[in-house]
Amino acid sequence: MMSERAEEGAGGEELAAPAVAADVYDKDYYLNSCGGSEEWSASDGAEYAGLYPGSLVRAGFREGETLVDIGTGRGELLAAAVDQGAASAIGIEYSPDAVELAERTIERRDVGERAKVVLADARRVPVDDDFADLVTLLDVVEHLTPPELDGALAEGLRILRPGGRIVIHTMPTRTLYEVTYRLQRLSRPSRWRRWPKDPRVELERQMHVNEQTVPALRRSLRRAGFPDPEVGNGEWIHATMIPEEDRAGVERTYRRLAARKLTARFGSADIWAVAHKPG
Repeated sequence: MMSERAEEGAGGEELAAPAVAADVYDKDYYLNSCGGSEEWSASDGAEYAGLYPGSLVRAGFREGETLVDIGTGRGELLAAAVDQGAASAIGIEYSPDAVELAERTIERRDVGERAKVVLADARRVPVDDDFADLVTLLDVVEHLTPPELDGALAEGLRILRPGGRIVIHTMPTRTLYEVTYRLQRLSRPSRWRRWPKDPRVELERQMHVNEQTVPALRRSLRRAGFPDPEVGNGEWIHATMIPEEDRAGVERTYRRLAARKLTARFGSADIWAVAHKPG
């Protein structure tokens, strides 16, 4: 199951230092800024947000399957998978603070017999070949540079059993920020003064080194060896970067755009991808 692959890259070479240092992802981030933090903090890890079991439903998770969650954060997906009958669930995290919180989740949910978190890099997952039925990267890929993402996806392919699947969620999209928001801001002079030039908050500027588009994520998956990935926009609407006096109208616009296939990429804030290992 577990192998000694944490320190070296493919071919045995030492991994380059990550573009975003692990200590950037500290307890303050996971307890106050990372999705699902309210439910976790209010219960000291005993409860998790609905987005975790919802993601497993989206992934078609089945009882008896084995999960590897790359970038597991506080580890809620591991607990949710065990609650849904996982044979085992392994979380990979390079942030020591996240590992500590994930261990707390495992303890509080009493799932330690089938769940485990490991301190390791996404590009060097200490798990044997052909081990997992499902590999997940939920809100992780935007935090990895293109070469780092290539390495993580290659590892995902390696550890999946033939026919196993990788499921990815990422938000916000590069299209929403760099096309939709920019055009909206430029469309009215009054918005130049009220709307920030860059819609990203400071944490996004610090952590988001590779925001995605549907075509870019599809290319990355194909390059990693997943031949026919299904990649498309999700249903999440994101408008918190819009000044409050304009937000309601902008949200309505985003929802209209997201509801139509031809314009979904301009209104949807997120992307889902599912791909299978050949064989």
